[in-house]
Amino acid sequence: MKRLVTLAVLSAFLVFSDCATTLGAEPFARGPYSGAPSAESVVISWVVSPSLPARLEISPIDAEAPQGVFPRVLDVAAPAEDADGQVDVLVDGLAPATAYVYRVIVQSRSEIAASPIGRFETAPAPDETITFAVLSDTQWQWEGANRLAVIGDAVAFDAARSGGFDFILHAGDLVETPNAAYWEPWFDSFETMLLAAPFVPVLGNHEKNSVSYYKAFAHPPGAGQGDERWWALHWGDVVVVGLDTSVTRADRILEQQAYARAELCGDERWKFVIFHHPIYSSDAYHGSGYGYELIYHPIFVEAGVDIVFNGHAHNYERIEKDGIVYLVLGGGGAVPRELAPTRVEGSIVAIENHNFYARVTAAKSGISVEIVSVAEATETTFTPTWGELLDSFVLAASAQPTASPTAESPEPLETQTASATLAWTVATQTESEVAEEQIPHEQAPQGLVLQELAPQEPATEERAASMPTLAGILALLALLAIAAWAILRAGR
Repeated sequence: MKRLVTLAVLSAFLVFSDCATTLGAEPFARGPYSGAPSAESVVISWVVSPSLPARLEISPIDAEAPQGVFPRVLDVAAPAEDADGQVDVLVDGLAPATAYVYRVIVQSRSEIAASPIGRFETAPAPDETITFAVLSDTQWQWEGANRLAVIGDAVAFDAARSGGFDFILHAGDLVETPNAAYWEPWFDSFETMLLAAPFVPVLGNHEKNSVSYYKAFAHPPGAGQGDERWWALHWGDVVVVGLDTSVTRADRILEQQAYARAELCGDERWKFVIFHHPIYSSDAYHGSGYGYELIYHPIFVEAGVDIVFNGHAHNYERIEKDGIVYLVLGGGGAVPRELAPTRVEGSIVAIENHNFYARVTAAKSGISVEIVSVAEATETTFTPTWGELLDSFVLAASAQPTASPTAESPEPLETQTASATLAWTVATQTESEVAEEQIPHEQAPQGLVLQELAPQEPATEERAASMPTLAGILALLALLAIAAWAILRAGR
């Protein structure tokens, strides 16, 4: 019933929004769209040309509110000359667990132009159901059907049909090259999707850590470059940690290890991580072997992560390792690529030649994931599939609390079929046993901090023996060099 009321009220706003007089030329080069959502704030962004002042109008979606009326209005100055028309407005003082609509009005003398209506929600309280979409690898296709528009419209329709997504995640490689020739068609293609919910991406290798990426999108609070190169979204019973796997400097890898530990140690029921390069993949070209299985996988096991979202490989795969589900979701519009004849260990489902996205619902009872096909696709063909499910599965809530960095690690998932319910149990183990299961001694390079345990104080001789050795330091450097080489190889 709540969803029906929401759609009815939103429809009323859409009808009234068409009443504004329009300027002779469309002033919105991009947007509007939202990002950096929280319980009490959101950032609304747009690009306007020519540079014009604007009025940002916001309203809660309330069945009792007057139709077409926006009770909150913010006057926004024209963007500075060096801003290239980019406007970012932090809207704070919002009510938690509330759905809102917004629009932007620009005026030039006696003429005005109203943007389409956008929608966002503020973070809910614990125990509330959360629904979001995930896609990756949306590089532009210059010839043939506009695959991005088809995918974006499918996500937007899905959001409207389901009563609204809380947010939309992107696992990197938004564009082929981060310049205007690619950004402009990208924003045009995803206009409808970007109006549907706050958009929260991570960097891929194709973004090249470009200033244009940071300028375009507002991220949740984080760290690294501009405090947003990696970030964490705390949302009701859910935490999502976004990382950047294109970094090659050892200090930044170590920073992200520490950051992931800190953000994943909270009491949220469900824990997700998103970054670009897959830890595990059966892709015929990229495959696995980037070193992240040593750098990050033990941390995720330690923290009790439920699902990790990746891209880079242009196909779909579900892999289960040590109680964690890894989803390769590189089907957001880029040309699909083949899978290798031999699957990696833990591969449950692997599908090629589709463009698709993931729909995720996190409730008190469990997590439901559906992989929604938008089209069967090859380099030269694109045939819409109208919502066919490629895969679906459920992670049932455990009767015991979610694992924390000092708690026991989960046993491997028990899998039945591609759409089966998955569950795990928590075994009683000592800290040393957990450490041994997370990473074999012969694979763990000395000196690389993979977890924070609290061992007993060793005797003087033992303490001296446990100090980092030259061999340990060299092993650390070798590991990081291998990881850097693999990342650079992946970017080719």
